[in-house]
Amino acid sequence: MPNYVVFPPNHRLPVVAWSGPMPGGDQFTPHSDRDMVLFCFDGLMRVEVSQDRWFIPDRYGIWLPANTTPVVEPVGHIEFQAFQLHPKFADRIAMPDQPTVLRATPLIRGVARRMMQTDPLPDAEARRLGWVVLDEFARLERPDLHLPGSRDPRVAAVMARVMATPHEANSLDHLARVTGTSERTLSRLFLRQTGLTWRDWRDRMRFVLALEGLQLGHSSTSLAATLGYSSPSAFVAAFRRQSGMTPTEWRRRG
Repeated sequence: MPNYVVFPPNHRLPVVAWSGPMPGGDQFTPHSDRDMVLFCFDGLMRVEVSQDRWFIPDRYGIWLPANTTPVVEPVGHIEFQAFQLHPKFADRIAMPDQPTVLRATPLIRGVARRMMQTDPLPDAEARRLGWVVLDEFARLERPDLHLPGSRDPRVAAVMARVMATPHEANSLDHLARVTGTSERTLSRLFLRQTGLTWRDWRDRMRFVLALEGLQLGHSSTSLAATLGYSSPSAFVAAFRRQSGMTPTEWRRRG
């Protein structure tokens, strides 16, 4: 069972921050009646909200609207940073009404560390830093690292199977037979439940699993075999289609 964590509000400041190390494998469930952003540094974390999943690599984070209750699982030891936004000020920036991945900047990391220093900051300085954070949130890049889930048991069964054995994700006809339905029905259900075709969902799934593998130090050759690609070059080409860069370029970019 995940640990349930409630972040207390601060009624005086536009933004408050938490920061610290977190061991891998321990699930926790942060909750707040205010908008939050959770950032991951020096590792990777998985985030689940209902049936949907997000994969948050090193130096990325996730925007969580108020009253969202995610399950967060670090993959390996990470540095965790969390921001909670005062609703009076959060409304001044245009942020999505659903969980959204954000790419962190050195400024965000530095401000969080400044706000979390041992000696409490004067309110005036904390307020100024809060405005900096709000302005920066509105400008952050928003890559699509969302893997939609499904409430339909047939689609959910296929998703669970291919997530566990992604090298078997090539034939929808085979997966349909295994789950006792037809390829046509399963294809229609995927589009209705996720907004993606089966092929697009499979490619997204492989991409986010590749990000996790790269973060854990796996090579393109091993990932190609694990994820069901015919060759390392096919894996690199697919990764480039999803991200606009090669796996090597992604590692360097961070």
